[in-house]
Amino acid sequence: MAKRIACLLTNVLPFWMIFVLVGCGTHEEHQEEVDFSITGTWQLNELQFLSGQIVDVHTGYEYVWYRFYEDDGTCYSAELDIEDNRKPIKPHEISEYFFMMSPYDTIYVEHGRMTDLNIIDMNTIGIYRGDYVEVYVKNDRLPAKKVLEVERTIENALQPNHNRKTQYIVPNSSTSGDSYRLMWIVAFFLIVCMIFLLVFYRVGVRNKKREDKWESTNDNEVNQFKENHSEHIFSHSDYYLALRQQLCKGPALKQEEWDKLETQMRKDCPEFFRKLAEKGQLSEVELRVCMLTKLGIPPSAIAIHTYREHSSISTIRSRLYYKLFGKKGSPRELDAFVHKL
Repeated sequence: MAKRIACLLTNVLPFWMIFVLVGCGTHEEHQEEVDFSITGTWQLNELQFLSGQIVDVHTGYEYVWYRFYEDDGTCYSAELDIEDNRKPIKPHEISEYFFMMSPYDTIYVEHGRMTDLNIIDMNTIGIYRGDYVEVYVKNDRLPAKKVLEVERTIENALQPNHNRKTQYIVPNSSTSGDSYRLMWIVAFFLIVCMIFLLVFYRVGVRNKKREDKWESTNDNEVNQFKENHSEHIFSHSDYYLALRQQLCKGPALKQEEWDKLETQMRKDCPEFFRKLAEKGQLSEVELRVCMLTKLGIPPSAIAIHTYREHSSISTIRSRLYYKLFGKKGSPRELDAFVHKL
């Protein structure tokens, strides 16, 4: 009996080991495909020319090119030196990208054009630029707070024209102690002046407020009534009912349909756009998400009309809440804010 068992193990065990090894290899390949993500901080490492020449742009250079891919489809580009925070940032551009990876194909769209993207490994990618390839390596050493500061600096420097050439911009974290002291002195002087003016005009301002209170209250009530009445007419119009059916069932809105919708909403819901503009400057995608949310369109349908994945819509809403209020918030909190506008 023992001899038969030993013989059986001798014949079966090699095949079992081969099956296990092949299975593990397949799992690892699949796992690599699933786990790869372009989201994050990427550092330009070298340029590979078609002639065979390779240029190392990292070693020996003071500034290095970085790309910050966010999962809402936004890419920030800038030059910076993470070894010395006192050195300024050189913003380059803000662009939108689209990335999708499947077991059969990889799609990468930048500036509205499909570009070859070579995934060398989990932490190295190559972007084809015609005569050469930009090789980027993932850099996870940059703190999230620093990444957010760089992105906000790029946004502020490139508004309102994203293609405008800019000079080197010093980030907030690199402000010297002398600058802080000067700021405090100026702030103290301004506060003293404000206190003096407030005390001097206190009585007059108080009386003026009493006189204007009644008129202001009436004006606000009239304006609110007009706004609500205009929104009521828009939400019950034939155009809105037909549009809502298309928004919920498809197909995706074309550019001219987006333009018509925005024109109509700006006419019937002006306060909605005014209050959003007071909070901050929104990108085209962020504004469209808010418009559809205001109209009561579900996130699944919003994803179709903005050419995004369903999960990306939740990310956009969370990031937009942080952008408007400076603190973390859930997608539903943004929805509640938009509905009240």
